[in-house]
Amino acid sequence: MNGQVVKQCRRTWRRLGVPRAVVADMTAELTADLETACQDGRDPQSYVGGNPAGFARAWASERGVVPVRPLIGRVATVAIVCGLPAAFMGLFVAYGLGSDAMADAAGGVTSGESPTWLILVGYVLSAVFAWAGMLGGVSAALRFHGDAARRATVRRLAFALPAAGLVAATVTIGIAARLEFPFGVRYLLAESLGPALFLASVVALVRWSVVRSDTGRRVPERHLIPD
Repeated sequence: MNGQVVKQCRRTWRRLGVPRAVVADMTAELTADLETACQDGRDPQSYVGGNPAGFARAWASERGVVPVRPLIGRVATVAIVCGLPAAFMGLFVAYGLGSDAMADAAGGVTSGESPTWLILVGYVLSAVFAWAGMLGGVSAALRFHGDAARRATVRRLAFALPAAGLVAATVTIGIAARLEFPFGVRYLLAESLGPALFLASVVALVRWSVVRSDTGRRVPERHLIPD
């Protein structure tokens, strides 16, 4: 049982990018601790709280031996994927609320025109859901990697995404309105991929700036040997 727990912890440390020398040192320390725990009648799983991966991640983070890796592509991808449900909601507001059937059901005065307040509420809700989904996805992904710059990244994105989303939405809606909200696969793809690529670029830029500033503050020796 000890060997299985140690193996899971070691695998987690390697996935987090902990230097090999530090992994060897922490493995030896954990092995000794587990042997002592067994002598005291404790189960190895209970020693690590029943979650070897979480235990290893927390231990490495506390010791400051997890290097901050860019993970820019992964962070940007997760952010966009987690924002997709709200993006589809926004498309429904743009196209669905403009249909004759929806306008009649919503009490539009003129056929094909939904109440302005309903459209605005739809846009606001889709924006809030997109913001929360993207932040939650990025936070979860960086937590999985034991990233020391997770909070800084999420904090900066919390301020950057609303402005970026406003720009993307304004440009997209403006172009769609000028074209009188045309239907068609190519229009749908253009109005989806354009904002997505723009927001992905913003997320990538924010993550890059956070990693760069965090790396500059760190002392290289911190990642070599734990205290």
